[in-house]
Amino acid sequence: MNCQASKVMPSEWSNASTLRARQSLSDPILTVRREGPSQNDDDPTPFGASTVEDAVGSLPSNLTELSDLSSIPSTVSSKATTPTPVDTDGGQEEDQDQDQDLSIDDQPQSHQQSPSRDAERYNFNIRPKASIPTDMSAYQYASECVLAAESSRLNPYALHPEEYHLLRHHISYTQVTTYLNIRNGIIRLWFKHPWIGVTRLEAVGCANARWFDAASVCYDWLVRRGYINYGCVRLSEAETDDTVAPVVKRQKTIAVIGAGISGLGCARQLEGLFKQFADRFHERGEPAPRVVVLEGRGRVGGRVYSREFRTKPKEKSPAFEGKRHTAEMGGMIITGFDRGNPINILLRGQLGLPYHALTADTTIYDSSGRAVDPVRDQLVEKLYNDCLDRVSEYKYKNQLAKLVEGRRDLIEEGRDSPGDGSKTMFQEEEAAAAQQDAPLVTQQNVQAKVNLIPVSSDKLTGRVHMEPGTPATTKASDKAKLMGWTIRDSADGENIDLTSAVNEEGATLGSVLDNAISQYKQIVGLNAQDHRLINWHIANLEYSNATSLHNLSLPLWDIDAGNEWEGSHTMVVGGYQSVARGLVHCPSSLDLKTKFPVKSISYHTGEGMASAAIECEDGSVVDADAVVCTIPLGVLKQNNIVFNPPLPSWKTDVVERLGFGILNKVVLVYDKIFWDHDRHIFGVLRESSNRLSTSQKDYAANRGRFFQWFNVSNTTGLPCLIALMAGEAGFETEHSSNGSLVAEATEVLRSVFGQDVPYPVEAMVTRWGSDRFARGSYSSAAPGMQPEDYDVMARPVGNLFFAGEHTIGTHPATVHGAYLSGLRAASEVLETLIGPIEVPTPLILPRDSVLLRKRKEPAQDQQPARLQAYENEIQTYIQSKLGGRPSRPAKVAGNAYILYSKDLFDVARKKCEENRKPGKGGRAVPNEVRIMTSKMWRDASSEERKPYEDQATEQKRGYAEAVQAWTRATERWDQEAAALRTAYEKENPFGTAKITEVPHESSSKHRRTRHISYAEDSDLGF
Repeated sequence: MNCQASKVMPSEWSNASTLRARQSLSDPILTVRREGPSQNDDDPTPFGASTVEDAVGSLPSNLTELSDLSSIPSTVSSKATTPTPVDTDGGQEEDQDQDQDLSIDDQPQSHQQSPSRDAERYNFNIRPKASIPTDMSAYQYASECVLAAESSRLNPYALHPEEYHLLRHHISYTQVTTYLNIRNGIIRLWFKHPWIGVTRLEAVGCANARWFDAASVCYDWLVRRGYINYGCVRLSEAETDDTVAPVVKRQKTIAVIGAGISGLGCARQLEGLFKQFADRFHERGEPAPRVVVLEGRGRVGGRVYSREFRTKPKEKSPAFEGKRHTAEMGGMIITGFDRGNPINILLRGQLGLPYHALTADTTIYDSSGRAVDPVRDQLVEKLYNDCLDRVSEYKYKNQLAKLVEGRRDLIEEGRDSPGDGSKTMFQEEEAAAAQQDAPLVTQQNVQAKVNLIPVSSDKLTGRVHMEPGTPATTKASDKAKLMGWTIRDSADGENIDLTSAVNEEGATLGSVLDNAISQYKQIVGLNAQDHRLINWHIANLEYSNATSLHNLSLPLWDIDAGNEWEGSHTMVVGGYQSVARGLVHCPSSLDLKTKFPVKSISYHTGEGMASAAIECEDGSVVDADAVVCTIPLGVLKQNNIVFNPPLPSWKTDVVERLGFGILNKVVLVYDKIFWDHDRHIFGVLRESSNRLSTSQKDYAANRGRFFQWFNVSNTTGLPCLIALMAGEAGFETEHSSNGSLVAEATEVLRSVFGQDVPYPVEAMVTRWGSDRFARGSYSSAAPGMQPEDYDVMARPVGNLFFAGEHTIGTHPATVHGAYLSGLRAASEVLETLIGPIEVPTPLILPRDSVLLRKRKEPAQDQQPARLQAYENEIQTYIQSKLGGRPSRPAKVAGNAYILYSKDLFDVARKKCEENRKPGKGGRAVPNEVRIMTSKMWRDASSEERKPYEDQATEQKRGYAEAVQAWTRATERWDQEAAALRTAYEKENPFGTAKITEVPHESSSKHRRTRHISYAEDSDLGF
C-alpha cells in the first residue's frame, strides 16, 4: 500500500509535472492575524461593489446536490453578528429555526447557536487571487472548478443548505455567484492534489481582498464538513501563537467504538481536524485531543472483510505481487467513482490501490441450464419495471429543499457578480414574505419537484435506476403493447388498480408489488419462464436491500433514490479491506485497540464535553470525554450493550423501527475456470417451491438461492466464483451446513455447465446474522419506518455521537455511506469542542473600508490600535443608550431522569456503599452512583416517576417561554443598536472622532494575534 499516491496516480488525476505544485509541508508555516470584530468601517453594510473590474473573479462549479454528509450536521449557524441593514426598518431577527432549541436532554440534540458579536477576523498577508492560475483561460479555469464541485457532492451553481443558513444574514442574493466561485475554486485546489491538504492561505488566495473573510469562512466549512482535506492526507498543523500560555490542561480523549469504515473514517478525520485546528486548543491551554479506536474483533474493516484463501495460485501473477489472494465476505463493489464518491479520493487519489472495472453484461440461465433468450428477458424486465413504476406512485414525497442559485452564465465564464445588491438574503426574504399573499420564507426559492420512476435495474448491485418522470401515466394494457407484449383479447383498455392492496393493513412493497404482478397476469400471457424471470429481478432487488421485499416499507423502500454515483462499478484488486488498512496506517498509525468487545457505555446527556467510560467484557475501562458509537444497527437491536444512562426513547424507537437484513455469500475456488471468463456475472433462474404453482408467494423461498454469480478471478488472483444468497435465502443460510450449501451450489453449476463441474478446492460461507459484531449485513427501510429515522439515528445524545451506514439517509447500506457518516460525526465532535464556525461582520468589506485599504496597503503601526479604539467608542456609545445585549436564558435540565438522579443522588450513593463487600470501604465514585440511579429509575413505578416528569415538562415550558421573550428582546436591541451605530458613524467618521487610544497591553478586549504571510513563487505558474 502506498500512502503517497502521487507516485501511482492514475491518468484521471492531474499530472504533477504540468501543474503548480501545492505548498509542501516543509515550507515555512503561513501566518494569519486573528483580530476582534471589525465593525469599524465607514459603511457598515457588506455591500458596495460598483464596477465590473472590482467584482471579476474568483472561480466556478456545476450540477445537482447529489448528497449531503448523511444527515445535516448539528449546526448550520454561525457565531456571527447579523450584518447591519441598509434599511433599519427591515428588522434584525434571528432565524426562528435556530431559536427552537431542541437540546433538552430527552429530545434529539441540536448544537445550533445564535449569532454572537465575538467573531474574530483574520488579517491575511497575501496577494488577492494568488491561487488562481494566470496561464489558463477563465473558461478553462471555470470548467475545472465546476467539475471539482460536482465531484464533491456539491451543486456548483447553488448553495448547500448549510451554506445558506451560514450566510443568509451576511451576503445578498447577488453576491451568491461570487461566493460560489470562491467555494468551487477552493475545491479545485483540493482535487488537483488530494494527497496534500489545502491550507487556509491557498483558499483565501481564490478571492479578492474584499472576500478574504468569506473565503476563510468557506474554507472552515469545507474542512469541517469533510468536503476537502479528508482521508489519508498530509496536513500542515495550524500555527500557534508563541505568546500564548503553555499547555496546562488535561488532554481530552475521544473514543471511537468500531474499526469499520465509518469508525476508521471518523477517527482519521478527527486526527486531521485536531491538527488543523490545534491552535484553537492551544489558545485555551490544552493539547489537541487524543483519538482512540476500540474494536471488538481482531481485525479492522468491520463488514468490509477480505478473507485470505488458503489456496495459492500455481503461477504468481505480476498483478498480485505483494498482494494477498482474498475474497470479499461483505462489502464488495464500488458503485462508481464520479459525482462525489469519497472512495474515489481514498482509493485512487491517496492510497493508489489497483481496481478492476466490472461490466453488467449478463447471461441468465434457466433452471434447465439453457440460456434465456435476451429479447424475452428484456421484455419481462420492462414489465417488472412498469410494476415498480406503478408501486412508486405511493412513495413518500420528500420535502423540497430551498435552492439558492448563483448566475450560471457568470460561473461558467469564471466571472463574479458585477454588483453587490442592497439587502442580505434574510432582508430580501423577510421583505418578500411581508407582501400580501406572499409565501413564507421557508417556501421561497424552493426547487421544482422532480418525480423519479424506475427504468431499469442494476444487475451488479440490484439497485433500481431512476429517471425523472411521472408514474403510471399510461393504462397497463396500452403500456404492455408499447413494451412489445401481446395482450389478451379481453384485456384491451384494462388497467391496474392498487388502491385496495395499498390500503390493506400491513401493506409492504412486497405485498403491493405481488398484487401488481397478479393483475398484469390478467392482461398479458405470462408463461412459467416469465414468472421465473420476474422473480429473478425481485431477488436482485432483495439483494440490494438484504431482506425480503415483504420486509420493506411501501413509501420509503428507496428513500435514497437520486443519490447514486456515476461511472463504472469496480472491485479492488487484493481486497476492499485494503482501504480500511490504509485509513489505519496512512499518513500515520491510529491508536487502535483490537479484541475490545464493549460491554457498557457510560456517557453524559448534557451539552459539551464531560466524562464518559467504555467498559470491555473483560472488565477493563477506557475513559473518554466523548464517544463515537459506530456499533452496527443489528448489534444495537440485540440490546446486549448497556448504555448508562439508558438511551432516550426517541433514539431506541428508531433502532427498533429501522430494518436490518442479511445477505450471505458462498465462495468457491477451483483449479481452473470452466465458466465464461470474459463476463463478470451470470444469473440462474430458480423454480417455485411448488412446481405446479405460479403464485408469487411460492417463489419467495427459492428465488434468491444461488440466483446470481460473480466471476471474481481478476480481483482474487484465483479461479473463483461468489454466489449470492438473497431475500429469504440469506436468512436460511444461517442455519444450513457448509456441506449442503456447497453441494447445492455444485448442482446448480452442473445444470448450467455440465456434469463435469468439479467440487471446489476451497469454499467459504458467510453467516453475517450469526456474527456477534454485526448481527446482519446492512440496514433497510422496514414497514414501520418514518421518513426522518435515518437522520434521528444520526443525532448525538449528549457527548455520545453516532455513525455508521444506518445513520445516513442519503447513502444507507453502503460503504461510502458509512465513510460519509464518519466524516459527519467527526464534524459534530469538533463543533462540540471548539464551537460552530464564526462569521465576522461585515463579512464582505465595503469598497471604502478602512480595513480593506489596510489589506491592500502596508498599515501604519498605530492603525490597528486606532481601529480597535474607534470600535470601542461605538460599543460604549451603544451600551450607554441601550445597556448590554440581552443574554440567552440559561438551559434547564428538562429531563425527568436527570431530575430524579439529582434528587436521589445521596440515596443511590448509600445503596452503592451498602452493597460493598466487607472490607471494601470508601465512598462510591460518581460512575457507580450513576449506574445505580439508572437502575433505580428503570425499577421506579409510574407513580414514582410522575413528579419528576411533571417537573421536567414545566421546566421545558418555562424555558420555551423565556426563549421567546429573549428572542423578541434581542430583535429590538439589534434594530436599535444598528440605528445608533449608523447615526454615530455618520456624525463621527473614522479619523475625525476624538478617540482615546488604549494600549494593547491594557485592553480588556485584546485578542491574541498571529501573522500569516504568503509569497507566491513567480515561477510556479499557478
